[in-house]
Amino acid sequence: MIRYIVRVYYEGKNYFGYQRQPSVSTVEETLLQALIETNHIVSAQENRFISASRTDKNVNAIGNIFGFNAEKEIILEQINAQLPKDNSIVCWSYAKVKEDFSPKYSLKKKYWYLSEKGNLEDEVGTLTSKMQEICLLFEGINDYRLFCKNDHRNTIREIEQINIREEQNYMLFEFVAQSFLWEQVRRIVGYVMNYWGLSDELKDTKALLHTRTDIDSLNIQPADPNNLILVEHYYEDIKWVINDKALKIIREKINGILRKMKKEEVQKRLILGYIRDLKK
Repeated sequence: MIRYIVRVYYEGKNYFGYQRQPSVSTVEETLLQALIETNHIVSAQENRFISASRTDKNVNAIGNIFGFNAEKEIILEQINAQLPKDNSIVCWSYAKVKEDFSPKYSLKKKYWYLSEKGNLEDEVGTLTSKMQEICLLFEGINDYRLFCKNDHRNTIREIEQINIREEQNYMLFEFVAQSFLWEQVRRIVGYVMNYWGLSDELKDTKALLHTRTDIDSLNIQPADPNNLILVEHYYEDIKWVINDKALKIIREKINGILRKMKKEEVQKRLILGYIRDLKK
């Protein structure tokens, strides 16, 4: 058998999250059915189907990853032909990997969060730098207990990098880390977006990231999941084979989505430029 990993684009609004769940439509279950129908796999168990990330309902992805073993040579166009006709899920590149490879153990991953500046407290010329200063406090090793949805995992984690880009009427938050907690990105963005309306106690970000803080909850809503995008997983020595037809579909889908959302042209360039860069 050959072990493959595949990069997949999807629109989260169409599904009840990524992970398989009984009686509801999910991205993972849809992918599995397509793989079975095209005779790439017999079952998730028999072919060691493993996904890299489990994104929540309404969260999108350009580069989530899944892996499986197969007797036949992978044909992405066959798989995509069995996926939804609206192209809400598109497999666009693959790589052959070692038999024991698991996509769950990426070196790091990247998320983007898009936000309209109209949602934020704006002081002309200072918004980006002020927000970047707050974000810098989240970098490094901290206790993110107040900035995640508790699922009993250890909340001490390391965020490698948070960058903010300002593009006309929009802000793009970029998060890079080895792993993220449940709702961690959305809760940090929600905190930063609401920062100027917080009490002095809650503006002490360093104290909130300390394990011994007396505060139990911030009472801040996580940012809207519709604007969160899982962009990429990073691995060593992976040689991706990109399907040009699938990539064209993704470009067209993103153009349509951003037109519908009334995003600025520069926002299109950010995402479409990223996809073009993958081919270099």
